Parts: sequence; structure tokens; C-alpha cells
Amino acid sequence: MRRWLVLSFVSVLSSPAWAWSDHASLLWPLVRVQPELLKPTLQAESLNDFIAAEAVGLALVLERHEAYARESMPHYAPRPETLVFSTNAEDLQDAFLRAIRVNPELGYSLFRQTTVEDRSVPSSQAQRFADLSPLAGGVSHDSIVYIALKEGDLVAPAHVLATGSDEPDFGMDIGLFEDNGTEFGAQYGFGVQPFGNPNLEYSSQAPFHMGFYHLDWVTKKAQPDLLRTYPEWRVSLFRELSRFAFETGHDYWGWRFAGWGLHYIGDLSQPYHAHPLPGVSTMAGIWTVIRGKTEEAIQLVSNRHGVLESYQYQRVQKALEEKSWDNVILTAVAQGTPVPEFSESTVRDELTKESVAVGGDLDASLEEHMPPRYVSDVNFEWNGSGEEAAIVVTVASDRGDLAIEALDAKVAEQMTRFSRFAQAWIKDAQRAWAASN
Repeated sequence: MRRWLVLSFVSVLSSPAWAWSDHASLLWPLVRVQPELLKPTLQAESLNDFIAAEAVGLALVLERHEAYARESMPHYAPRPETLVFSTNAEDLQDAFLRAIRVNPELGYSLFRQTTVEDRSVPSSQAQRFADLSPLAGGVSHDSIVYIALKEGDLVAPAHVLATGSDEPDFGMDIGLFEDNGTEFGAQYGFGVQPFGNPNLEYSSQAPFHMGFYHLDWVTKKAQPDLLRTYPEWRVSLFRELSRFAFETGHDYWGWRFAGWGLHYIGDLSQPYHAHPLPGVSTMAGIWTVIRGKTEEAIQLVSNRHGVLESYQYQRVQKALEEKSWDNVILTAVAQGTPVPEFSESTVRDELTKESVAVGGDLDASLEEHMPPRYVSDVNFEWNGSGEEAAIVVTVASDRGDLAIEALDAKVAEQMTRFSRFAQAWIKDAQRAWAASN
């Protein structure tokens, strides 16, 4: 049993740890209908200037939050004392990035993602994913145009929030473990990568973008490293930094930090990021081992994870390009019912619990409505198949229009959950913003 669990988790979690591709576009249907977020009232400010202006206060905030994380978050890896943020550091930005244990080699420059409602971007301002990240962007990022900003440029909170919500996929959480071959990973204190293949480009971010807070006791016993996940910590940290930025008059960074935190909320609204094997109970897993079907089960779960993300991305992008704001999926994003209030317990006790609860039903729906080759053929590998761009056409021809309707409805259910918690998060940020103005 232990061997089956270990093999399953390592294999399933070795693929790129994206939940919903292109978080900024996914969030746009929600923020575009909030007039107070659309006014270009924020002045773009470099990260270095923000840190230099508020170094003393930042040091206190980080120490306070570190104490909170150590006391309140089981399985949290304490920050080494050598990484304590010092106001006397020679390079304050580098010291800050290492203190919050993100990839310090990214530029964290000033930019925003374009939307379908933007007009043409001057070539002098246009940027691509390759200008902002060292990673291979894939289908979801390579087609996006970004706008370079200068310090002092006015930008709307909606654009800063949406752009920031995609930024953790630019490499923020890459290379942070001691076996990832980076000098900063060797210093950060997270130990060896708990699961996934440390040699794959995106794999090392998986423990920061997946949160397994509701595992059964057998799984916890067999694979305790699955408990070493950090999205709850990231959300809490960026919430504190956002509040501090608002309190000190740095509204641009208040919204950008809020965007960073929102990324992990979006990830955890995807059931495959809240449970390693949705739809596979412990007893079913044991029976799989007895029948000698371990590798087959691994392949099916991995394919369904990838197929879901690809289908969602293609359906959302088509609706956005056509500005079909009444599309069932975009409507779900724009009109979800918010949870009453965002708190420190929301991620663990509400969001991930809901995602785990619907995982089995979602998995069954993919099995029923997707082409069998994609989700039920153990000899097929979705990752690298090259079929993502044509997935909707293939589903329609193979399973019919009723399957498209059923899958759209199922994706809309996931988007409704995402929207509920995104709205709670945004309202929490708005309260902090309003209190400081």
C-alpha cells in the first residue's frame, strides 16, 4: 500500500502544477464589472522603492508573520534565521525576496497583462512571457501580450490584481528546495522537494500550488511528505503584505500582493490541487494494488487532470475572444455568491474542503463526457500529446454537443467556487484599501 501511494503521488504530481491556466484572463469577467476597480488611480511603483521606503515596518511585519506561521501552521518549515530581513542589507530587494522565500532571480518588474478589451499596444510597450519569465510558457502564456509600465504610470486596481494573480506561475516558486540545484533553494530551509520530480521545470512549484489538508489517515501514514504543502502560508503572507502596503500608502503594491495571494486561492479551487487522487478512495486504491492496476490508475488520474485544464482554458479563451459575457462559464466567474468573510481559516476549512468534496463527481463527469482515449486509455499520455488546441472540436465530434454542454456546466461549477472565494478575497483587500484612504 505504501509503495502504491508513493509511486502514484510522485507520478501524478510530476506534471506542470498549473491549476487554471492564465489566471488573469480567468479573473477578468469578475473584476470588469466592478467600477471601483476599473479607475486608473494607482501609481506604479518599483518593488525596490517600496521596500526602501518601508524597510523598518516590513521587518516587523515579516517577523510577526513568521511567529504566526510557526505557531499556527502544522508542517510549516520555519524560515532560517540567516534569512531574517535586515534594514541594513546591502541589497534590500534581494534581502526581502529571500526573507519571504521566493525566487530572487525574477525581475518583478512593472507590467500588466492586456485584456480582450484593450486596444492595440504600442510596440515600444509590448512584452511577451519570455521577457518576464525564464520558463517555457506553453500555449496559455505564449500568446499573451503584456504592457510595460514605468514608475508613476497610472493603472487600475483591476489590472494590477488580475496580472498579479497570474504572476506566481512566472517562476516565483521554482527552485526553492535544497535538491533543486539553486543556491537560494539550498538556503531556504524547505528541505528536499516532498513530491514530484525535482528535475522537471515546473515540478518544484507543486508543493506551493497544491494544498493537501484533508487526506485520510492511511495516506498521511503512508506518505507524510504530502503534508508539506505551502499555499495556505503563501496566502496568509501575501495578505499581510497587502494590508501593510495599503496602511503605508503604497496602494499599487497593496493590490499586487493581493493578486499574488489570489493565485493560490484559484489553484486550490481546482480539485486536483486539493487532493492528489480525486475520485480514488483509499479502499479503491488498495483494490487497485491487489489487482495489479497501479500504473494504470496513475495514468488515468494524470490524464484527467491535464484534460480538465486544457478544456477549461480553450473554452474560456474562446468566450473571451468573442466577448460572450453571457457564456455559462464566464457568467459563473462574474456572478458567484461570495462567502461571508475571508479569514485565516478560509483556505483550510472552507475552500479546500469544498474542492475535495466535489473531486470525485468531477472525475466521474470527465470519464463520462470526454473521449475515452483522453480519460480512460491507460496507453495514452495527455501531456505532450499536442492535442490541447483541438480538444473542444474532438469532444464535439466524438461525444456530441450534449457532452460539450455537460462539460461546460461542470467547469462552470468549478468557476462558481473559484468566484465565491475570489470575491471574498477581493472584498477583504477592498476593506483594507478603504481603511487607508
